[in-house]
This record gives sequence, C-alpha cells and structure tokens, in this order.
Amino acid sequence: MRVDGSITFPENLQPEKVGRSGSSTQQSRPTPVDSGQDQAKLSVDSGTIQHLTSSLAQVPEIRQERVNALRQAVSDGSYQVSDQQLSDAIGSDMLGRVIG
Repeated sequence: MRVDGSITFPENLQPEKVGRSGSSTQQSRPTPVDSGQDQAKLSVDSGTIQHLTSSLAQVPEIRQERVNALRQAVSDGSYQVSDQQLSDAIGSDMLGRVIG
C-alpha cells in the first residue's frame, strides 16, 4: 500500500504558512498529476444503509446452535484448546479492554 503525502485542499480550505513575522502567507499548492493509477470513489446512499441495518437486525446476537455444539463438546471432553489459542484469546481480550 502506498500513501501519497501530497494532499491538495480546495482553495477555501487551503492551510496557510505562518512566517517568522507572524503574518500568514499562502502555501504553494502542488499541481495534481495524472499518474495513470486506478482511483475509487466511495459513496453510500440511505437505501444501502437501511438494507444493511435491516440485514444486521435479522442476525441473532447469540448463535444458539453454536453454543449448543460447544456445550456438548465441552461436556463430552472433545473440545480441545491449544496453549497458543488460549494465549491469543487472552491477549485479544486484554487488547480490547485497553482500546475499548
């Protein structure tokens, strides 16, 4: 992934440089160059948002069939967790608490 540091602002939002005297001088703007690279424009309309919201509302918060399968595996002793899986889960939980 490449990040392009040369961002152009619309003229009314162009940042200004402040000289040593405290007066502001207009910063020179780089000229946009057509590099021939693909570009993407993302937009979301309200219909898409409503569709996604209704789809999400239909997904149960608790997947009962998964819970039942895990309960059965734990009770019959077939549920095995490696040390690495346990360590990853604990670290992920702790990271979620720090960030969240």
